[in-house]
Amino acid sequence: MSIRSLEKNDQVHVEKIMTEHPLQFPKFIIDKYPPRWHTFLIAQDYELCGYYVSLANTGEVIGHAGYILNDELGLYEIVGVAVSTNFQRQGIGNALINHICGKISELGNKQVILYTLGHVGNEATLMFYRNIGFEMVNYEKDFFESDYDRVTFARTFL
Repeated sequence: MSIRSLEKNDQVHVEKIMTEHPLQFPKFIIDKYPPRWHTFLIAQDYELCGYYVSLANTGEVIGHAGYILNDELGLYEIVGVAVSTNFQRQGIGNALINHICGKISELGNKQVILYTLGHVGNEATLMFYRNIGFEMVNYEKDFFESDYDRVTFARTFL
C-alpha cells in the first residue's frame, strides 16, 4: 500500500468508494467533494487543503482522505475518510489519517478536527475515531437534516 496526492483521474474511483458507504456518505455529502477536489487540483495550495489516496500494490485506488482549513475555527479539518469495503480493517484509514496529521503538523498545527454523521448504523465509525485517538467534543442532533446528526471529534498530536 502507498499514499499519494489526489490526481484528476482518481476522482471517479474515490466517488465509487464513497458510494459503498451510504451511511457515512449520503449524496448530499458526496456532492461537496468534486468542487473541493477541483480547487485543490488547480491551486495545489497545501496550506488551504490536501487530498490523498491510498493505492493497493496493483495501483488500484482503495482509500481517500483529505484536509481543509476550517476558517471559522482556525483549525484544519479531516474530510472524506473512506476505504473500499474490500480493503477495510487493514489499517488503511488509520494510515491515511496519520499521513494527514503529519502534513498538518508540518504546517505548524497541533490539533485537527473532523466531523462525521451520528446516526443509527454509524456506531463503528464513531468507535474507529475514538480508537485512533480522537475525542468526541460535540454532538449536534439533526444538523444536516432530520436523523442526520453531526458529531465533532478532535485530536491533538505532537
